[in-house]
This record gives sequence, structure tokens and C-alpha cells, in this order.
Amino acid sequence: MASQQSRADSVRSLEVVLTTACNLNCAYCFQNERTDRSMSWGVLRSAIDLLLHSKHPNPELTFYGGEPLLELPLITRAVDCLDAERGSNINLSVFTNGTRLDRATVRFLERHGVETQISFDGVEAAQQLRAPGTYGRIDGALTRLRDEHPDYLHDRCTVAITMSSKNLEHLAESYAHLVDLGVGEVVVSALITHDQGWHPDTIETLADQVGGILKHSIEHFRQTGDVPFAPFKPGTPVDEPTDGPPTMCSAAGTNSPAVDVDGQVYGCVMFAASYQSFPDGMLRRCLEPMRLGDIRSRTFGKNLEKYPVAAKAAGIFTDKEEKRSSYRTCRGCQFLYQCSVCPVSIGHIPGNTDPNLVPDLQCAFNLAVLTAREKFLEAT
Repeated sequence: MASQQSRADSVRSLEVVLTTACNLNCAYCFQNERTDRSMSWGVLRSAIDLLLHSKHPNPELTFYGGEPLLELPLITRAVDCLDAERGSNINLSVFTNGTRLDRATVRFLERHGVETQISFDGVEAAQQLRAPGTYGRIDGALTRLRDEHPDYLHDRCTVAITMSSKNLEHLAESYAHLVDLGVGEVVVSALITHDQGWHPDTIETLADQVGGILKHSIEHFRQTGDVPFAPFKPGTPVDEPTDGPPTMCSAAGTNSPAVDVDGQVYGCVMFAASYQSFPDGMLRRCLEPMRLGDIRSRTFGKNLEKYPVAAKAAGIFTDKEEKRSSYRTCRGCQFLYQCSVCPVSIGHIPGNTDPNLVPDLQCAFNLAVLTAREKFLEAT
């Protein structure tokens, strides 16, 4: 077994929840308990120190929230701290809703090479379903980036769409709109919490929309050589295993934890307790034993040692071959090693007590996208 110190040394990335506050109230956000708590400099400094002592060649620090740009002074202090560390090789990124990307903030992010992921669902009809009245502000920010910082928009910015049954009909149009704006990477994720509107007939609409993305992606690649749709980019995991059994996600390991506003550490930012209450039942029982304690605690390394055992015992993070949806079983699926399903979504299925049952929406989305990826690679 690895030593406590080597576990800490192997940390590849940290997501730090700078604040639980947000200036939006998106319709389907999993963060269902908003407060105004913020991370102290002492906690953030401890996270930075952990990465500075990591043996990973390029560790990553991601500023998360709530809306992390509400705590821009804290981000600035962290950047100044890293600038003072000679030889610091920590890569920085921020997850934002895009509403606070004013000119000064963009100049700061660009100057320091901060990767920026913007949560935005695309065309006005889709964004209206997410956060009414925000389309003009965020689309305007992207337009300004296109006009004033085109290289930064293309090379350092990602736009993240959250797909649900409600905005599905706008998916292909939203993707095309973002690419036309000059966005260099677009990611689409299926809703993690329960989607009441998903039903078997919806899979036909999903196939049509992903087909629209495929068609646009092929045409765009032939014209420009660019591949904005993240699942189509080179480097997606291959079908065959490389170093062990297939995994649900990285949250079962100890190299990419998340630090909450109060210094409590979790295997993933999706587990953070400061801004959400989990449904009673399986999910709460699974996550409670997986808490890693305070990042400033002397027992932190020991807790890292215990974490993989707790993750395996939870059941929703391992045994991917045993997972299934209404559409198919994972064992024998041609996409077993490529597919990624957020295990937390298993716990959001109403009344579910089976750790091997994954949501139909997640399964259908992955099937559609990975099938389209094969067609894209054949065509290009």
C-alpha cells in the first residue's frame, strides 16, 4: 500500500470551492442550498501548498463555486502567490457562469493563462430555460471575446452546455451558434439530477440533435481543420483497457480531490456539502464515509489512504461492467471504456436502491455521442 505521504504527493488536481454564493439561480443546478459562505485564505493557501508539493509534472488548480468570480480578489491573491513561487508549474482554470467576464477580468485571466469554462446553454431559447434573462449578457460577453480576444476565446475558453429533455431540441443549433462565435471547445453534459421529462420517445430527438452536431462538425473540420466538439477531439479514451478495469469516473481515486469552502475535502466537487443537500437514501449513505476531512488536518494523508476502500464499498463508483440502464447493460457494450457516467446521478434516481442502475438519460446520451464520434472519425 502506498504511504500517506505518497498519496498526497500524487495529487494531480484540486477543485476549490471559493464561495457557495451565486448571482444566478439556474433551473436545474445541483447546488440546491445557496448561502454566502466564502473560502478563507488559509484554506486556499493549504490547497496551493498541496499542489506545490505534488510530484505530478503539471498539477492543476480549478476555481469553482457557486460563482467563483464573485471572489476575484481571492483568485488574484492565489495567482500572486503562485507568481512568487519560482518554478511553479501549476495550471489554473476557472468554472464560471460568464456573467462577470468584464473587460478587466478577461484581461486578468488572459494575462495569467487561466483556462476558462463558461456554463452557457447556447441559443436564447435554450438559455432562457436555464436562467431567464441572462442570454444577452453572456452571449454579449462571448461576442466581446470574439472581437477583442479571439485567440483566448478559441484556445483557452470552453463553453459547457448542460443537456436535458427541456433544451434538447435546441442542442444542435446551440452548438453551431457557439462555434460560429469562435469558441474553440464545446462540451455537452447530460443532466446529473433526475430528468422527469426523459422518456423512450425522446431518444429519437437526441439522435437527430447529435446528428446535427456531427454534420456541422464534419463541415467545420473540412473548412478549418478544427474540432470544437470535445468528444470528437483526438485523445478520447480508446475501446481497449490500458491499466485495469473500466472506471465510472476519476472520483474513486485520490489524485483529483475537491476542497470545500470550509477546508473539507471530497473525492469530487459533486460531493461538496456546503451548497447542496443530498436526497435521503442511497446517495447520502454512499458519500458520508467518503469524506476526507480537513485539508489542514494532520490526518489528511491517512484519510487519503482509506478513501479508495470507502469508494469501492459505496458501489456506485466501481464495478462498471455490472451497471445497466433500460437500454442495455454495460458489460459487452462497445463503449465500455469510453463511456463516462457521473455516479452521483445513480443516487438521484427517485427511490433507487440499486448501485448498478444508471439513468437512461446518461446512457442514451453517451450511446448517441460515441456512435457519432465513430462516424466523425470515419468521415475525417
